[in-house]
Amino acid sequence: MHPIEWIEHVAFFILLAIPLLLALALRGKWRLGMVGVALLIVMTYGTFYFSRPVLIAERVSEDKRLVEMYLAEQYPDETYSIRTIPFRADGFEQKNPYTIYVTFSNEPNAEYYYRVDEKNDVSISGFTGNVQDFRFK
Repeated sequence: MHPIEWIEHVAFFILLAIPLLLALALRGKWRLGMVGVALLIVMTYGTFYFSRPVLIAERVSEDKRLVEMYLAEQYPDETYSIRTIPFRADGFEQKNPYTIYVTFSNEPNAEYYYRVDEKNDVSISGFTGNVQDFRFK
């Protein structure tokens, strides 16, 4: 489990414990109100927790489409392969799902990392490859 998920779960249980402990201390309508607040917190967290993977997948597919358009415009004669991270799979918890990895066919040992910001601007965020592939003159 990713550390941010631990933080989210702990925050959820703390937020849930507050109205439940108040419900134990209060009487009458206030007790019922605190139980209602606790149920509202559970429903909100459940909606957030179960809809977030869908929202991430939609954003990643949109970012991939924007990167493809950017690469087609910037490098029209190049062939390349694009891959993304399977963010819900084991072994990929620590990776950023919004990073798009591009490998050009004329540079098989190099992989470029692209990101898309909130304004749909595409930029390179990193590079891996063999430094000896480049000849500085």
